[in-house]
Amino acid sequence: MQHCTACQKNIASIVIMDLSGGSLSGQQHLCAQCAETMGVVAPKQLKVSTEILEDILSGMKGKGALARPRRDAGCPGCGTTIADFKAKGRLGCPRCYDTFAPDLVPLLQRVHESAAHRGRLPGRNPATPAAPSDALAELRRRLEDAVRGERYEEAARLRDDLRRAELDAEQGARK
Repeated sequence: MQHCTACQKNIASIVIMDLSGGSLSGQQHLCAQCAETMGVVAPKQLKVSTEILEDILSGMKGKGALARPRRDAGCPGCGTTIADFKAKGRLGCPRCYDTFAPDLVPLLQRVHESAAHRGRLPGRNPATPAAPSDALAELRRRLEDAVRGERYEEAARLRDDLRRAELDAEQGARK
């Protein structure tokens, strides 16, 4: 490990080689900080996504970074307003869901009778019952949740249910 030739403190991460006439005539080892101050490398630019920057700037205009936009304000990502959504029935970008959540949640509850998606799985006929593997996976998930929550009596019951379901699935596969 070579120390920086400029500050003699930090470990060098940049090597500058002086070439004259095709041969090495000298070299200098620099740490990142000294290389920046000497202008060898460009200073690191702070990388901030446009979404974060928009949130920060909109927070400065409002009552803080967590202030919700006015009802007539547009989405900070695409500019869509709630009036545009009502007219077209479509949102402009993924940020619209967060921006217009107070208006969308009641609508989703009215239309779908739930605020969360409860649709069927793709490629499955809703008339056919869930596959045994789906039931087994659900039992395993519930068992893991019970163990994590230290609900051992429930976990023991689920373990027994899982064993019975696995035996039933195994016997059904043999037929």
